[in-house]
Amino acid sequence: MAIQDQYEPFLAGDLDDPMAVRYLKGFATDPLSVTLYQKVKQAFPDLSKVRDIVEEEYRRFNYYYPEVTLPKKVYTCVSGVDPYTPSVFFSEDDLVISLDWYLDGDEVYDMMGMPQYRSQRTGLPTLAKDLGAALCEYINRDVRRQGNLLEEMVHVGINDFFVEAMCPSISDEALLGYSSSQLQWAEDFEGDLWADMVGNQYLYTSDLEVYRVFLADGPFTNEYSHEAPARLGEFIGLHIVRSYMESHPEATLPELMVENDLQGIFQDSKYKPRK
Repeated sequence: MAIQDQYEPFLAGDLDDPMAVRYLKGFATDPLSVTLYQKVKQAFPDLSKVRDIVEEEYRRFNYYYPEVTLPKKVYTCVSGVDPYTPSVFFSEDDLVISLDWYLDGDEVYDMMGMPQYRSQRTGLPTLAKDLGAALCEYINRDVRRQGNLLEEMVHVGINDFFVEAMCPSISDEALLGYSSSQLQWAEDFEGDLWADMVGNQYLYTSDLEVYRVFLADGPFTNEYSHEAPARLGEFIGLHIVRSYMESHPEATLPELMVENDLQGIFQDSKYKPRK
């Protein structure tokens, strides 16, 4: 079928299979799918803003990786806000963006039961971040061994630094998924947070509960304050990586992305938290 060839990422199955056709019809006629489609049409009457984001990040990616060819086909779709499918991802030949994830805090997310801390991260800056993260994964598809908390923080910080390189105008709030007050809390208490990590010997632990406290997503970090954002380990990791790159102006982004000595990055970072 011509339409199957045109939309292969979505219609790769056997369309002669009645079960497959029934599933597609059910999704297309589901009231939630219809509502999301209508809202996407209202939020994106044209795709110029999405196109600008994709073109800028492709251009910056090609600057750092001129030898890598990115997929040229870009599809936008309504996915039903499926939590099990990335909102932005690369297949072998295509880039797919689910626009229903980027309705800028629309009330439909409340109707779906999405936590408010997550629905607040549904604007275009988050799309820019998610595309940067997808580009990061595109060049780093190898599965890495999980490390201690410090290594995990540096690893996440490297990924965030890459996203920042793809869209340098992104704010720290959008990059980290924080509100302005949450970012202010993290900056105000950075020194205390670091002292607590060091004093309690958290940095070199692989304890899953410690991972949860510092790396799991959520509305806040209960162990510190309801004003404290989640993923404080990511906040610290980003600052370590920024400090490392500032201390090594000769280092390039591609070199950073293939550096496996995460402990060495920390040791050479000259990281000093704000008091």
